[in-house]
Amino acid sequence: MPNQDDSSSTNPGGFDDAGAPGDLDEMGGRRRPTAQPRDVLRAIGEGGSLPYDDLPALSAADDQTIAELLPVWPRLAPERRRELLAALQQLSEEDATLDFNRVHLTALHDPDPATRILAIRGLWEHEGEEVMRLLTDLVREDPEGTVRAEAASALGQFVVSMEFGLLSEDGAEHLAETLRDVLEDATQEDEVRGRALEALGASSEEWVAEAIADQYETGTPRMRLASIRAMGRNASDDWLPVLIYNFDDDDAETRAAAATAAGELLLEAAVEPLSMLVDDSDSEVQIAAIEALGEIAGEAAEAALQQLLHREEHIAQAARRALAEARMMAADLDEGSEPA
Repeated sequence: MPNQDDSSSTNPGGFDDAGAPGDLDEMGGRRRPTAQPRDVLRAIGEGGSLPYDDLPALSAADDQTIAELLPVWPRLAPERRRELLAALQQLSEEDATLDFNRVHLTALHDPDPATRILAIRGLWEHEGEEVMRLLTDLVREDPEGTVRAEAASALGQFVVSMEFGLLSEDGAEHLAETLRDVLEDATQEDEVRGRALEALGASSEEWVAEAIADQYETGTPRMRLASIRAMGRNASDDWLPVLIYNFDDDDAETRAAAATAAGELLLEAAVEPLSMLVDDSDSEVQIAAIEALGEIAGEAAEAALQQLLHREEHIAQAARRALAEARMMAADLDEGSEPA
């Protein structure tokens, strides 16, 4: 994961055509740059357009590269630092083999809050327990609520790792304790507490389900929204009636969150209500319902999506994407079920 929003735009750093991606090689991947990391860092520090095509030279940065980056970093204007991190994240989306984790770690305690947020997002797929502990420090201690909220969201992936037994016992205890403390801290902003609850949603601990139910019944509007999102991550069939009930909520954001959460439960029983929700008056709710059908997959969901292919263009386009995802998931399941 992520919240994870405008950082994934096609031109997040605002670089011009000179900074556009380079040609792809015959295998469809980005050609590796011939520039040396030192030269790339020099160009970054000199200003002008980012040397976008050469930024992959900073992938899997070694100690020497980081040592050369450290004195350059504080001399960059905050806008330049943000531009660089956004560009690195775009490159990572284009080529999953690129690894800019050490650059993002360098920026994790940047004085600029927006830069810290981008650094956290850049570490989204980093599974190391040492990164988890850095994020728990941020969610407890960062002076900016927006940064604490982003760190709480990023910890969600580690809650999943915890569920699969991929964290040490001490690490799992530290993670759960941190998020629970944040959730129960009345002095924290609701956005931070809400992100903590959403992250915790993937935990099968009984107290997490109780916290979700409690915030749904008694929480502020933001905490109630967080509880609905957490229901989807909680993977319990018991939440589906609650989510379907919220398909009729007055608030469009709540309806969209309920649709997304219903899709995450992967229950065929949600297909018919989601199909009806496609007729919602809000386009974002419509798209959320369609994407949820793609997530559920299976024959019933595919049939529902097929019926949407001749609707309004935005619905038909979303249905095509969801149908492709559903079929890809079905193919993966079929492949996994073949005898060895």
